[in-house]
Amino acid sequence: MKPTKTRDAASDYQAKTIYEAARISRLIKQAGLPEPLGDPSCGILLAVEPPVGPRLIQALERSLETVNLAQAYVTWTGSSHLLEEILAFEPAALVAVGPEASQTIDDLGYPLVRNHFSDAREGEWFSWTGAISGLRLPPLAPALSDEDAKRSFWRAFLALRNPVWAS
Repeated sequence: MKPTKTRDAASDYQAKTIYEAARISRLIKQAGLPEPLGDPSCGILLAVEPPVGPRLIQALERSLETVNLAQAYVTWTGSSHLLEEILAFEPAALVAVGPEASQTIDDLGYPLVRNHFSDAREGEWFSWTGAISGLRLPPLAPALSDEDAKRSFWRAFLALRNPVWAS
């Protein structure tokens, strides 16, 4: 008799996440957007509004490294797959980068929403659902060329150093 493989929830979740990440990544690339960044199982998902380009991606990667979140999953609101990503990866924290990203998340019709991103204050954690914390940030694109926008973005972004979902 052959020994049976034991399955555990962690391995099943990891396999599901890898499968879903590859599938969604292909769809996003087909839509003409860059591949999402980071680890979808890390518990934090950043949804970034357009425009998305190499300079913005590089600035975001450096910013995430600075707050020790280089593994954070980053995706783009210009694709039609954000709801799938949230449902598939079940993040503990969802971060909207820019007002368009906030509105896109609000328009998803996600079940059990307690508070809307568009109503949240920038740089302050809030309860989006019972299980998911939300954080609204200013847009990143203007911060690449304007010092006031850069300071505003950075002040709000630093809230990522104090993750309320990890408490």
